[in-house]
Amino acid sequence: MFKKSIAAVIFSFLMILSLGTGAFAEELLVVSEVPYYEIEEGMSDEVQATIKDINSVNAKIEAEIVKNQEKAAELHEEYINKLSSEEDEAKQAELTANYEEEISQLIKELQEKAEEITLEGIERATASGIVADIVLVEEDFADKTAKIDPIIVVSW
Repeated sequence: MFKKSIAAVIFSFLMILSLGTGAFAEELLVVSEVPYYEIEEGMSDEVQATIKDINSVNAKIEAEIVKNQEKAAELHEEYINKLSSEEDEAKQAELTANYEEEISQLIKELQEKAEEITLEGIERATASGIVADIVLVEEDFADKTAKIDPIIVVSW
């Protein structure tokens, strides 16, 4: 009886930890598309230049997303073709493992590159007096979904 209680407490604790960690990662705003900001009348020249820079940064990130979505589609198509022609289950499992590793690496590299571009853009925006932050955009890469981080303007 006592062992079951300890097991239940440990299991409950593990469930709390596993459910709780995802909530902290979701603190950033998730949007449906990469933000673009219009230049408005009344903005100073410096703010206009910074908004243009932020749009440029977000455009670079969007271009990287599209390029990697195309790569992911090619990887997925190649994987599906190889998988359909393979009858051996062990080789199918190997193909799947290789595909999962390649697509995960592709997404990871994109996320790292986007983060680097974003942080440089935020640094420039902050130096110009604009408050900018990271926002997440959920994008599809073949049969996977990932969150990429462009810049959002908070205030100027």
